[in-house]
Formats: sequence, structure tokens, C-alpha cells
Amino acid sequence: MTIDLDGIWVEYEVRMAKWDKRYLELARLVSSWSKDPRKKVGAVITEDNYVRSIGFNGFPRAVDDSDERLNNQELKNKLMLHAEVNAIMAAQGKGDAIYIYPCLPCMACLMQLIQIGIERVITPKKCLERATHWDSELVLEILKEQCIQVSFIDLEER
Repeated sequence: MTIDLDGIWVEYEVRMAKWDKRYLELARLVSSWSKDPRKKVGAVITEDNYVRSIGFNGFPRAVDDSDERLNNQELKNKLMLHAEVNAIMAAQGKGDAIYIYPCLPCMACLMQLIQIGIERVITPKKCLERATHWDSELVLEILKEQCIQVSFIDLEER
């Protein structure tokens, strides 16, 4: 009896690609909930292919997110929680994959993702075109060093 492991692996990859796209679409939807006028980021953490949590960038609960604060870049940067951090807190530090729209995580968020054991980071392919800000090269280097799988998915623009 011969077992066709290649066929099973291909079927699994096709099935995962479908779910990866769905969860990244969900991260895009979640990003639209952010009040940040400059950059809207959404994150979905999954565990065993089930949604564990979602998060978007925004001020902490009960902190006034007035237009005045949101449009003051220096102040906004001090008050803003990143989508990944909100998702990590909601997931109670558990999960094996994170879907982030529209960008890679910053270095500070990546360190927290490593600490909770994230094994996969999925983000839109278009983020590679804009990967010149933050510490994108270092982020990609650390992802590789930690053997965290990175997938870049094509999403239709809206």
C-alpha cells in the first residue's frame, strides 16, 4: 500500500490558501474600524485554524479619541495601541498564526508575537512594495531567524 503524501500536502495547502485569504480579508475589514485618519491596521489571530481574536489600532478603552488627538501625530503615536497588541491581549497570549492588514508588524509587535509562539505571519503581497518604513528588513530577518513562516497573499483592491 502506498500513501500519496504529496497529494495530501497539496490538498492541505489549497485548503489553507482559501482560509488564509478569508482571514486576511477579515483583517482588512477589522482595519476599517480604526479611527486613525492616517493608517488603519487590522489583525486576526487564529489557533488551529479558528479565530481566537481580532484587533485594530486605536487608543486604549475610555481614552478620548477626539479628532484633535488623532490628528496630532506626536500625541497619537504616544496613545495608539497597535492592532497586533490589541489582538494579542484579546487572545490572552495564545495563537499560532496572525493575519495583519495592510502591513508587516513593527519590531516591538513582532517581539510580542514571538513570545506568544506565533508560527505564521500572513499579510498582503502589496506590503512588500511599501516595506521601506519601520524596520521591515530587520523584521523579515528576525522572522526568518525564528523560522516563522511568512505568507504574502494577493488581495483585490477595494
